[in-house]
Amino acid sequence: MPLYQQMIMMLPKAPKDRMVKILQQHAKIVLDSGGNYRGVENHGIRPLPERTRRTFAVVDGPRYFWEARYLTATFDASPAALVEIGRMFRNEENVLRAFTIKRKSTVFQSSGGNYKNPYFNL
Repeated sequence: MPLYQQMIMMLPKAPKDRMVKILQQHAKIVLDSGGNYRGVENHGIRPLPERTRRTFAVVDGPRYFWEARYLTATFDASPAALVEIGRMFRNEENVLRAFTIKRKSTVFQSSGGNYKNPYFNL
């Protein structure tokens, strides 16, 4: 299975328990497809290069954002699992954007490097 790295941009004020549930669903999809979940990095809240619009219309919150919480997930998965992950992110109101990059597998990436457990210290 190919190695993928996914950059996930979430709402800056998203509740931590909801972020954990999203990452658990992400890991479950990868593992159920026979893949390997290598880890998640939380890059914190950072400014966006341009104003980004929220996918879902809301009554009580802002529609446009100038900053987002950046997360990077690294995993091995089948292309069918990527379709399911994309569907999950499109239906999630706390996710602004998600980008997937196919990476070349190296010894450093397969050893885990500086990747952290997605269920701790978000």
